Amino acid sequence: MGRQLSSNKEVNKIVKKAEREGWVVIKRKNNHLQFFPPNNDTDIIVMSSTPAFSSSRAFKNILMKLKSKGLDV
Repeated sequence: MGRQLSSNKEVNKIVKKAEREGWVVIKRKNNHLQFFPPNNDTDIIVMSSTPAFSSSRAFKNILMKLKSKGLDV
């Protein structure tokens, strides 16, 4: 828990919080992070480990997906 999966501080905060809440987060070879919810839901949420903040809307959309699956972000 608390490992560095991204060079981005905000992404690392989300990963740390997710892992504390029982989520499984895996970094793939293509530098994308897969978030697996703790309730064995089949929906996997994928985000880049280095999100492009030129589009803050894209990052907010990922946060909303995580929130809709129960992560307190």
